[in-house]
Amino acid sequence: MPKFIKDDSKELKETIVVENTTQPEKEILSPLYFPPQEDQMRQKDVATMFGKSIQTICSWTKLNKIPYFRLGDYPIYSRKQLILFASKNHKLISNK
Repeated sequence: MPKFIKDDSKELKETIVVENTTQPEKEILSPLYFPPQEDQMRQKDVATMFGKSIQTICSWTKLNKIPYFRLGDYPIYSRKQLILFASKNHKLISNK
């Protein structure tokens, strides 16, 4: 997010704008994003992360309820995307 510096002086000066160059949420949600090796998870890892069964994760994947990538015949999940997803979808992942 840009940070603006307020200058109360009456002289005409150049305002410096500092931008945050790291925007992880936009990068993760980009259609060109593919998780690096250290960010990739398999169904078993996702099931452990959410405290659900592997079958539940398979169902969510088939119904496109969670974000995933297809690598050959197997779905690959991004830990960063799943954390972002979980923070915005508490109802889906709750144990109720």
